[in-house]
Amino acid sequence: MENWKFYTPDGVQDTLFTECEMKRNIEHNFRMHFRSAGYREVETPTLEYFDVFSSGTGRIEQEMMYKFSDKDGRLLVLRPDLTIPAVRLYSTKIKNKEQPVKMFYIGNTFRSKEQGGGRFKEFTQAGAEIIGNSGATVDAEIISRAISMAKLAGLEDFLIDIGHVEFFKAIIEEAGFSENEGEEIRALVDCKDFTRLESLLNEKNLSADLHNLILSLPSLFGDVDILDKAEKFTENIRAVKAIEYLREVLAILTQKGFRNYVSIDLGLVSSLNYYTGIIFKGFTYGIGFPIISGGRYDTLVETYGEKACASGFSIGINMLMQALSSQKSSDNNEKYLNVALSKGRLASLAMDLFGNAGIDISELKDESTRKLIITDEVSKVRFFLVKPSDVPTYVEYGAADIGVVGRDTILEEGKNLYEVLDLGFGKCRMCVAGPKELYGNLDLIPNKRVATKYPNIAREYYEHTKLESVEIIKLNGSVELAPLVGLSEVIVDIVESGRTLKENGLDVLETIADLSARMVVNRVSMKIERTRITKIIDSIREQLQEKKEK
Repeated sequence: MENWKFYTPDGVQDTLFTECEMKRNIEHNFRMHFRSAGYREVETPTLEYFDVFSSGTGRIEQEMMYKFSDKDGRLLVLRPDLTIPAVRLYSTKIKNKEQPVKMFYIGNTFRSKEQGGGRFKEFTQAGAEIIGNSGATVDAEIISRAISMAKLAGLEDFLIDIGHVEFFKAIIEEAGFSENEGEEIRALVDCKDFTRLESLLNEKNLSADLHNLILSLPSLFGDVDILDKAEKFTENIRAVKAIEYLREVLAILTQKGFRNYVSIDLGLVSSLNYYTGIIFKGFTYGIGFPIISGGRYDTLVETYGEKACASGFSIGINMLMQALSSQKSSDNNEKYLNVALSKGRLASLAMDLFGNAGIDISELKDESTRKLIITDEVSKVRFFLVKPSDVPTYVEYGAADIGVVGRDTILEEGKNLYEVLDLGFGKCRMCVAGPKELYGNLDLIPNKRVATKYPNIAREYYEHTKLESVEIIKLNGSVELAPLVGLSEVIVDIVESGRTLKENGLDVLETIADLSARMVVNRVSMKIERTRITKIIDSIREQLQEKKEK
């Protein structure tokens, strides 16, 4: 038996002298700054009841939490968040004090699924809340405090994206979408999946203006002129008020000297049940995930039976430190766009698209080269070829800004990416297949066994679409053999022509998803390298459109 006393668990780490000193200095400086701005510190327990995070608008998925029982059998968790305990504290111990209440906190939080790319299962957050007051001045104060924290830590090259959830909610309500349809659209807008968003909208009987507005949501990010563009699309009173509110907040931030650190994103639509107004995220070079998140959450306090306006933010100190370290070790005057291509046929087809976008791909197409990274110094673009299953990982972590990979890999890996273009080649389907006699009779088979190279896709399909419990059998090849020798009743696999299935007496029984090559983009890169990446996307989109019209 291996002796685990020498190791730390996955997702946590020791912090040594220099790094620990740096971390404590950041925490000290944050603490002094908050106090000087009139915020008072609170500390909540590391252990909380599960109920604190499992209900109301602040609900956190139970899979994200470390859970265990106390001596009376009540379910406890290691706190996965600091805002919700701060709201609990306000509602139970501070609500009768002079309003508004300005509080801050610095502490460790724990999430069982957070790992990699600067994210840990145990991580330190600093944050602030203003409870009991509303308005653009309060929201601008919270955003300016977040900017000040980043600058205080030593960051200069960063960006705060600001949106307003009421803009999206108003447009969806005007379109007459159901709650489930609205959530589906929100998810597509959030990952900037233009292809599936357009497909969904084409099924609805919407006016041309409303159709175009919703379809444009993923691209409504950038400078303040985005607000002018959005206002031309709609006369919806709620949506226009959200735009006016954003302008008011931007004006205050400009007066404070922070205009260069902020941009607009009307497609910033994560956590709609949590946020009720302004929403913002902070991005910087050197790390592939937001380091700052915040916004207005006026309904969260109501979870505890009280009504109070609230706005706040948190900043991840571990990710902040990684960004500082990465930026210190790199030459920020030489920022390359990194493109990860999946080895094989998809890479060959994608190369020409990039070449026609004005990027030198001559060395990339040289089959004799053994270079791992191929660079166009003029365009400042670097290419590297990796296994298809690794492309989403490179992109999610920010090692690559852009990736080209099949949608099957995107679905299987489940990474947090922007899926911006359907490149139109590599078309096939993800299907359930099996003996022909099972066609139309699958639901009659209890306790099905499903063999597949794509266990996550299969599990997602059966659990959330079919609402059925099955046994997933992971195979690495020759999946078609499984039902022939009795290993499984059916398989989940990619089908292109179906020839292999037919030659072995199998047939497609159900289609799970249409597949093709996709361009994916890291969420941070899309914001801080918006101009360069958008230029490439637009060029490739034009090429694809020209091919369609021929």
